[in-house]
Amino acid sequence: MSEPTTILVMLGPLHFDHSGDADVLSVKISTPEEIPHTLAQAKTMLKPASVENFHLVLKSSSISSLFEDRIVTSFSEALQPHAEVSVHILGPEYAPVQQADADEIRYSLVMMGLRMEEEGRPEGDDSGWALKARVLEHEDAAVKSVQEEPW
Repeated sequence: MSEPTTILVMLGPLHFDHSGDADVLSVKISTPEEIPHTLAQAKTMLKPASVENFHLVLKSSSISSLFEDRIVTSFSEALQPHAEVSVHILGPEYAPVQQADADEIRYSLVMMGLRMEEEGRPEGDDSGWALKARVLEHEDAAVKSVQEEPW
């Protein structure tokens, strides 16, 4: 398998099979206890600035029990400048995901220094929610250190 250029992290009772020749690092976390070991193991498979896309997929019922900001921040060194970070929250038809359900995830993305690009209900999905953010290059950062200016 070649170097992964895409990371797919699945939290909770989800399943994904990809072809062995795909450049995808697939990470499955089913319980909170698995988080430290699984993230540490996954990080060893990546080189700095080698990942173009990061996808996190979880059910809305898993946000409070499985989502931790380190699931995204653990891979920050592997993300290329301008890499895309997408979060897909799956919700049941009887209880669609609402914007407030994604608050903790959105906050984590912003605090990581990512620029939010899109958020809302995915086309053709009446119960899910998606967030898309992008890694900023140092000179693009929204929050810059105070520049020296003459007084």
